[in-house]
Amino acid sequence: MPEISAADVKRLRDATGAGMMDCKRALTDADGDFDKAADLVRERTGAKTSGRVGERTASEGLVHAYLHAPQPGLPPRVGVLIELNCETDFVAKGEAFRALANDIALHIAAANPVVVSEDQVDEAALAKERDFARKQAVDEGKPDHILDRIVEGRLKSYLKEQVLLNQPFIKDDKRTVGDLLSEFQRTSGEKIQVGRFARYRVGG
Repeated sequence: MPEISAADVKRLRDATGAGMMDCKRALTDADGDFDKAADLVRERTGAKTSGRVGERTASEGLVHAYLHAPQPGLPPRVGVLIELNCETDFVAKGEAFRALANDIALHIAAANPVVVSEDQVDEAALAKERDFARKQAVDEGKPDHILDRIVEGRLKSYLKEQVLLNQPFIKDDKRTVGDLLSEFQRTSGEKIQVGRFARYRVGG
């Protein structure tokens, strides 16, 4: 029989809203299988899950500071403050969550994104970029019937440069920062999001 940890019980309780003892009993009966335990809880108590992850509120978390020096022995020249949110202080206090915050802060220091997500991109700036991309494509002699496709492709590249969640992760460019958050979200069972960030650089 697998050992049932307090973290497992809390995760099931957060997902179902059921009592601690009900959750522990269900996990024991399900041999530690989370999905089976969640079904058992619902069958036994009528508990419902607390909603899809995207609909839940991530009101816990931490503020992490990262300083980057050009080389050992020299003073830092880039600093990042990041607010990383989750649903419970249990996750916020974990080493994995702190490591995630540090990785994202390191990425911000290197990649210099402007905003967290696409919905934060300035509409006027996006319209200006769209007009520029179309003019550039016309000047290059691109056929009219593919202009829209070219413009959308260039806008996608622009958003990849500007938006944190769209950027390829600095430590593994096969994943975006958004992918990184999604993976941690699946592992933790909680909603994980970057609340905001600020990047400072000496001289600008």
